[in-house]
Amino acid sequence: MYRSVLLLLGIVVYAAPIASHAQTFSCPAGTEDMLNYFIMNYPDRADYYMGPGNANPIYSSIFPDNGVSFAATGYFVWTKGANGYPWDVKTFDQNFVYDRSTELTWTDPRTFKRFNVDLPMSPRCVTKGAASQPIQIPAANSTYSFYSACTAYKTAALKNVLNQVSAPAQVKAGGNIGKVKTRLFTYQYGCDSSYGSCSDKEVFSLGLGIGLYDWNHYVNQNGQWVFAQESKINNKDVGHTTPYFPCPNSYQ
Repeated sequence: MYRSVLLLLGIVVYAAPIASHAQTFSCPAGTEDMLNYFIMNYPDRADYYMGPGNANPIYSSIFPDNGVSFAATGYFVWTKGANGYPWDVKTFDQNFVYDRSTELTWTDPRTFKRFNVDLPMSPRCVTKGAASQPIQIPAANSTYSFYSACTAYKTAALKNVLNQVSAPAQVKAGGNIGKVKTRLFTYQYGCDSSYGSCSDKEVFSLGLGIGLYDWNHYVNQNGQWVFAQESKINNKDVGHTTPYFPCPNSYQ
């Protein structure tokens, strides 16, 4: 099952959309909004999800949900089960898309890992037809905490992190979605002070209007990337779920 390797007893809380009239955001001319790649488009995300090829599903939710447009700030969720968890929570503003939290124990949504400061994954706006500039995150900004029963109990860090989004390309995605305009989000961590010799690399295939449909993990062995795991999520199926957050601090 797809689980982000790096991440990463209260009142029951369901994520509720913020007012749909929240201010919308448009990328500058010549660039495109990466949210179009990170989550399924509207109205499909209200009725469809990405079903397993060989892994867990991905249900896309975004808050606020402005329909065909996106807000300037908010968060979105990749929910990995029909019961509303586990999940990955990402945030966004006018500058970046960020990583916030992910599950810890797959079957217990009161356990999770959360960055102490949201970690930049991708520029919000990327030049059309081109790759993004690499993002270097120093070790001091990659610390995260482990939570149980909604309470933090220890911290760790990813060391230096190097993130980048590729130029778009038409990719045969398999499953029932055929060719998809895709950008690859590459997440390298455990890097040295020069952002080289990273210990791990995760590659997320992000399809335009589809969202995440494939994930690969590689580990560094003697300076070579060695394949470790792949999760295919490349079947578009009918269905929807609402993220289940019994711990408000897992997503807020």
